[in-house]
Amino acid sequence: MQSKASILLTIIYTSMLLMVCNCSDDILNSDLSHSGLSLDTLKIEDVLIQNYSVAPSLGSNEKLYLGKKNDITIPYSFIEISSSPYWNYVYDSTVIIDSLQFLIYSDDSTLSQSELPNLYFNPDSQFEENSSHYLDYSGFSLVDWFKVGKPGLNNILDSSNTFLYTEMVWNIDSLLYNLSDTLDSNLFRSFAIDLDDGETFIEMFSEEASTGDKDPKIVMHYRKTSTVLDSSIIDTTSKIIFSNGDLSILNSSSIIYNADTVRLSNGGGIRAVIDIPFTHTSLPEGSLIRSANLILPFDTSRSPLPENILFDPIEVDSQLVDATIIHSQDPFDGTGYPYALSISPSNGEYIIPVKNILQNIMLNNENNSGFKLLSNEKNYPFSYIWLTVNQNPSATRLEIVYGK
Repeated sequence: MQSKASILLTIIYTSMLLMVCNCSDDILNSDLSHSGLSLDTLKIEDVLIQNYSVAPSLGSNEKLYLGKKNDITIPYSFIEISSSPYWNYVYDSTVIIDSLQFLIYSDDSTLSQSELPNLYFNPDSQFEENSSHYLDYSGFSLVDWFKVGKPGLNNILDSSNTFLYTEMVWNIDSLLYNLSDTLDSNLFRSFAIDLDDGETFIEMFSEEASTGDKDPKIVMHYRKTSTVLDSSIIDTTSKIIFSNGDLSILNSSSIIYNADTVRLSNGGGIRAVIDIPFTHTSLPEGSLIRSANLILPFDTSRSPLPENILFDPIEVDSQLVDATIIHSQDPFDGTGYPYALSISPSNGEYIIPVKNILQNIMLNNENNSGFKLLSNEKNYPFSYIWLTVNQNPSATRLEIVYGK
């Protein structure tokens, strides 16, 4: 016989379980393989996909870029050097600073002196790493910046003479007091780089690329004097001051819009909005979705190995947008977790599982306000993912298996 306390605990546990199961906000995940329900299928082919454009901002990219590639122009990149207690060494009587070097790294072993960037300095804030884009820099010029010039170039090899990376080094001794100005309460150590020839294209490592060894940085070489047992000891050493933000400004205004194609580009800021005609009445009342896949074929001749895409339901009803307009920020807010998905290609298609969002649309827990697609921000900025939406409309489809 169960005790009264044990029976009471069982009743409380059962009541809590029923409350959780009946919560309308929970995501419904149902495996109907052993449910005994009869299964049926629904295929929706009239899926509308339209491109729209957002000014690209790639603050989390692992590279910095300059020049021109695939109709995208990169006129300059910005780097901000962090605050550090080592800047106070300028005013320490026991320290003599011998040199100050600014370093940027590249994995290109073929760089020549003529292809190297110019370095500039400005003590004011010039960019916001996570949001700045080329529309913010209309009429911008580096004319008023202090120009350091071109760097020295070192190819770094390992012990077997195998190339590791290229090191670009600028001597910035003349900026020492500007960088350590204690009278400037709002000092920003902003640097910029550009190219003499805008048609050249080079790639460099950003602060996102490593844990520090290939980050843009300043190296301070100095001698510090200390006294031990009435003897003066001079220690010659160096300290590293890392960047705390960097950003390449990508100008995508030269990309030509073509209404007959649908493509995605991280660096071009080209995204897509998807309209799927699915409502809470699209399936018989009481149906439970076993599987639902949105299938988007891509052009294997133009995108033989396309990269990862991001799929996100839209919070507010979508509308057809003018793809020739470049928006300063995305006009469509995604719902994010738990419906947002990161999808890699397989056998010429992107297969996007949308069971959870569709089941909750059927239950009136969610609205179908459309969906958006974009190239993953970690993808190579100058590649395109070409979808075959208009070339083969019936291949772009939503396939649903449901029980009733």
